[in-house]
Amino acid sequence: MSLRMAETIGSAVREARRRAGLTQEQVAEAIELNPLAFSRLERGKLLPSVPTLALLSQVLKTPTDVLLGASGVGA
Repeated sequence: MSLRMAETIGSAVREARRRAGLTQEQVAEAIELNPLAFSRLERGKLLPSVPTLALLSQVLKTPTDVLLGASGVGA
């Protein structure tokens, strides 16, 4: 696992979740992920699978490239 990638994705997911006004529990339920696993994902300790990343993109209404840490998006 790439620790740097996991941290980048976790940070982007946390920011998008907060912008959406959702709790960790709400997002975890929406993507059918254990809340503890979702917490690990946000803290950069767990890389999401591709299907999970796609679900996060839908639930958080955020493009996957942003969740993957693409720079310059929205600037």
